[in-house]
Amino acid sequence: MNEKKKITFLISSLSGGGAEGVCVEIANSFSAKGWNVDLVILNLGDGFYYNRISSSVNLILLNVGRAIYSPLSLIKYIYRNNVKTILVFNYELATILVILRSLFRLKLKIISRNINTFSMKMIHYKNQNFWTKYVVKNLIKSNYSKVDYVINQCNDMRNDLISEFPKLLNKSCVIYNPLQSQISNFVKKNDLNKIKKNDYILCVGRLEKQKAFHYAIEAFADLSQYFPTLRLKIVGKGSLEKNLKQKAKECHVENRIDFLGFQKNMISHYLYAKITLLTSIYEGYPNVLVESIALNTPVVAFDCKSGPSEIIKNGYNGYLVKLEDVSDLKKKILKTLTNDFDSKKMKNSILKNQFSEIFKKYENLLYSFIES
Repeated sequence: MNEKKKITFLISSLSGGGAEGVCVEIANSFSAKGWNVDLVILNLGDGFYYNRISSSVNLILLNVGRAIYSPLSLIKYIYRNNVKTILVFNYELATILVILRSLFRLKLKIISRNINTFSMKMIHYKNQNFWTKYVVKNLIKSNYSKVDYVINQCNDMRNDLISEFPKLLNKSCVIYNPLQSQISNFVKKNDLNKIKKNDYILCVGRLEKQKAFHYAIEAFADLSQYFPTLRLKIVGKGSLEKNLKQKAKECHVENRIDFLGFQKNMISHYLYAKITLLTSIYEGYPNVLVESIALNTPVVAFDCKSGPSEIIKNGYNGYLVKLEDVSDLKKKILKTLTNDFDSKKMKNSILKNQFSEIFKKYENLLYSFIES
């Protein structure tokens, strides 16, 4: 194996999130191209992506619960494996690597994948416990800009990051998220125009404050009187499930909303939905929208930071909605329900998310660091 083609991917877990999915897909592809790939994880989490890891990828489990407990295990791994380049998918882990590099004078190149809108994530930290609010947040803000390079998921994320760290202007780029191979393979093998839609609107995501599904429930409650068979399906789990179910009761639509919990296979849920709805107050780059469009289901989303405005083309694949404006949300849902969308235009709107082109960008970038 050519030592110049060795790369380490570092992420917290293999839980079923967007960052984890992208990490595994890219790691598998680098391995398939002949790279020596280590995928280092702190813990399995719910293990959603475990069975999707290629047998040619070296999976290294550190068996630590949180990033705060990882420095000793990380430094041991780096020394034992003579690691030179790491692509990391987490703010806290990137910060820890920067600190370890300084303390131990490591010859280590750190490339970070920006997984969220940085400014919004820092605001989120303010609402956490004392350790996260005062220690983790400040360590990230004072050290994150010391990574060698940052890959952003969209232009809005990059602009937001540079506003916080101007020195990263020439040390960052945009590489959009790829469409999952499971979905792209399904699309290639099936004629989506033959699929008959069922009478429901779909929401997908963690049941947490960021996703703001209460707006979806409010809009659905008002529209449901005009569409007596229409249902709302919410896929995901989280701490706000009871609150959202209570919201459904207050809006008198508890019998028309299905809380489906976490689902391992999302293809059929997207495929038969009339609309996929995203009501987040902020995002990184919402894979939900890309996946839905790929499966020929139009989308309606708040024009939040960041991502939706770089995915949605009004009238082509869905509609953007004024942020946290329930009245506009209802109008755009109604417009989507009553409009026909050209499947070819929908497909063409996400060409930038095709994996082959995205992988080339990752490979060229990593080569430039390994050969420098």
